[in-house]
Amino acid sequence: MSSDKITLGMVEEHLKEHPNDANAWNMKAVLLAGEEDFGAALRCLETAIRIDSELAAAYTNRGRILMALGPENVQKALESFDKALKLEPANIDALRDKSLALRMLNKPKEELDCLYKITKIVTDDWKLWLRIGDLHLEISEYDKALEYYEKALELESDLPAALLHRAIAFSMLGKWKSAIKSARKATKLAPEDIESWRVLGDVCFRAERYNSAMKALKEAIKLDPRNPSIRNTMGMIAFKDGRLKDAAKHFEHALRVDSEHKDSLRNLGLIYMELEMWEKAAEAWSRFTSLERGFPEPFDALGYCYARLDDFCSAQEAWDRARKLFSKRGEKDDAERTQKLGRAARINCSRQKKAEKARRKHEKSTRSLREALSRRRKGK
Repeated sequence: MSSDKITLGMVEEHLKEHPNDANAWNMKAVLLAGEEDFGAALRCLETAIRIDSELAAAYTNRGRILMALGPENVQKALESFDKALKLEPANIDALRDKSLALRMLNKPKEELDCLYKITKIVTDDWKLWLRIGDLHLEISEYDKALEYYEKALELESDLPAALLHRAIAFSMLGKWKSAIKSARKATKLAPEDIESWRVLGDVCFRAERYNSAMKALKEAIKLDPRNPSIRNTMGMIAFKDGRLKDAAKHFEHALRVDSEHKDSLRNLGLIYMELEMWEKAAEAWSRFTSLERGFPEPFDALGYCYARLDDFCSAQEAWDRARKLFSKRGEKDDAERTQKLGRAARINCSRQKKAEKARRKHEKSTRSLREALSRRRKGK
């Protein structure tokens, strides 16, 4: 028998003699939760709270069990943590649990407030400072983020996550040298971590240091050769560096791995247009618009590609769709522009249909004449 089961048995024996011991009911709940008997654990906690409505630990444990039961219970868990903190404002366990619940509810500012309260009690936890930095980064407070990343690094100087996130914050402020330096240090500390190389590549790319960016992403792709996002970024770097055919190869490679990778499809369409490879461009945009139908620009590009291929009927259809989406977004000028293009395409489409009809009629009459002549010759 495990030690937890023995302890549970002892607590149950104690409760037979002392059924009004709220702390014992709380302990029983914790032991039952350890066995994942969450329903019974919650009933024990309700009993504990009914006996002693000021038992903060019972509210904290109820919140934890509710969170364990699934994301749909996180709001109720948060309410339970708040009750615990109303009784014991400096309860570090309840504060940490509350911050986790707020993270799950995607409430960064409320989570920050909670974490700040923890820092008044705990000052030597680098994970705490790192999380505060990440939250400031999330809400675009980059200087604040840097401040807290420094606090984390003061406690633990070799933290790849803090270095990488600091690099991102530096890059958002346009401090490229500091950003690259921080990201490079992370790659030295964690050379097997793909994210380190990805961040370094992204920072160098945005700093227009394309050779360095490509070198970093080549290291990343060694670690994950089938990652379409990395291939896509490599293609973007090649494009910015003026190597359009190389860019196309990277996007094509990404799509061989994931045929529905939207970023690569969109970028491939743009590259083929730059290269004036209209048939391939139309194919890329057609595939993209089959996956993403809510934006007008891809349909606008598709219409242009079809027009360059003299497929005006398909161009009309694409521009009509673009016009509707531009109108829906309230972009009047683009809606009017694509409307004019759609009208012109419709006129040319009509001409093409008439020409095709005339061609078929001519072919039919020619074929009939040949057949008549053939029969006449055979009759002779």
